[in-house]
Amino acid sequence: MQVARQCLSLAAAVVTACAPTRVVSTPAPAPVPGDRIRYAERSDTTRFLVASLVALDAERLVFRRYVADSGGTITGSVPTDSVAGLQVRVGRRSNAGRGALFGGLVGVAIGGLCASEPDLWVTGEQCVVGYTVAGAGVGLLIGALLRSDVWAPAPLPTRGPERPRDTDPLASAAPVGIGVRIPIRLAGP
Repeated sequence: MQVARQCLSLAAAVVTACAPTRVVSTPAPAPVPGDRIRYAERSDTTRFLVASLVALDAERLVFRRYVADSGGTITGSVPTDSVAGLQVRVGRRSNAGRGALFGGLVGVAIGGLCASEPDLWVTGEQCVVGYTVAGAGVGLLIGALLRSDVWAPAPLPTRGPERPRDTDPLASAAPVGIGVRIPIRLAGP
């Protein structure tokens, strides 16, 4: 019973470590030349291409991208209308929480195998707890070394809206509506 409690508390600690920190809404970053970006074209919105931004306007997205086949960089461009999504790299983050979670799970599995062996100089509880902690520690270290990019969606520039040639003075863009307010008072006993 004590082993189950220890494993449960360790699992809760690992899950808590993996939980994202509080997210604060910030305005979308405006990409500037030299920023690391990734974009998806409308033909395949799930395939993002990573590049360095050269220029961006309402007409074209100009980028510089490394090509592994040729071993060099190419400069290319796509029409802004054909870009489905644009993201800017805003930083890097550690994967320590995920590493601790995966390492802990592997440790529990190895600890369970160790605990099932007869005639060991350690008890089954010590096997499970020891391997779980060791696995979580190794996973945490490996996850801390492997970092991932953090991407934020960026707005695409647009052309100004085209003005309708209608000069009707009665046309209005203001919403029209009627509201009714009914006050209700609930009285207690």
